[in-house]
Amino acid sequence: MLKCPRCGGSEQVLHLATFWKGLPPGSELKRELAQPAEYAARWVIPGGLLALGLLLIVQGTVGYGALLLALAGVSGWWMRLLTGRARDARDVWARSMYCRVCPAAFVAV
Repeated sequence: MLKCPRCGGSEQVLHLATFWKGLPPGSELKRELAQPAEYAARWVIPGGLLALGLLLIVQGTVGYGALLLALAGVSGWWMRLLTGRARDARDVWARSMYCRVCPAAFVAV
C-alpha cells in the first residue's frame, strides 16, 4: 500500500485520476488537478517553410532557400520537443496519487 510522503498516511491515498473524476464539475480542485493538455502539433508551419525553401532553391535563390530549410528544421524540432514534454507530463499525471488527508499530489514510485 502506498503512503503519502507528506503525512505518512495510507488509508486516504487514491489514484489522482480516480480522485479527479469524482470531483464536482465546478470545483476549484477539478481545475487545479486536471490532466495536462495534449499538445497538438501543427505541422503546417514547418511544411510550408520546407516547401517555400525548396521552391526558392529551385528558382536559384539558394541563400534564402537554405535559410528557410533551416527554419523548417528548427520549427519541426521545436514542435517535436513540445509534443514530447506534453506527453511526459500526461504520463506523470497518470502515475500520480493523491492524499485526501493532507491534501497532496505525488508521483507513485
